[in-house]
Amino acid sequence: MPEFSRDGAFIVNCAISPRVSLEHWPYQQNSGLGGSAAWALLNGKNPVESELGAGVGWQDPAVIIETGLCVWRSGPRPVLDMKVNPDWLLGRMAIFWTNIPHDTAALAVKRRDYTRIADAGYMARQAVVHRDFQGLMTAVSMSYHAQISEGMTPLPEFAGTVRKYVGSGHGGYAVYLFTVPAARPEFLELKDTLAIEPYLR
Repeated sequence: MPEFSRDGAFIVNCAISPRVSLEHWPYQQNSGLGGSAAWALLNGKNPVESELGAGVGWQDPAVIIETGLCVWRSGPRPVLDMKVNPDWLLGRMAIFWTNIPHDTAALAVKRRDYTRIADAGYMARQAVVHRDFQGLMTAVSMSYHAQISEGMTPLPEFAGTVRKYVGSGHGGYAVYLFTVPAARPEFLELKDTLAIEPYLR
């Protein structure tokens, strides 16, 4: 959220498929994947203004509009630092539905460790610069440990992965990154999982 932005910090996010439409919505609602931003865009609204007006951040609408794997400068409005082709993430991502919907605006009052979040964001930016998948896994793990320190419920472990809550956490979806694509099919046999892929328009 803009009021918690930090000079010199970064936000790293990635547009994903399957894509949504007004008639086809393969994701759970209130899940942290930017559904409200996507809905605003599909209905002809400015999604950045819509999300800021709702008291939440601009990160989701920014990457939905931009697509790809993006690094943003922390601040009151989206400022793109870098955009790369995310093809090196193909076959390496899935999401897990925690069965706990959440409301990002309502979660804004919860305690957050912004120093640890900023550290994870910096590590993620370095990984994007160097197309370093292991570095990205480290950044995701750093973010997850920050989330646990904030009181979020630990997520199920799965061999060969790192994980974190998406969005504001405390429910919604969690994203899992796989060391090798061959590990993903077994994960997808579990209930409430879905394969996702990076999306670049």
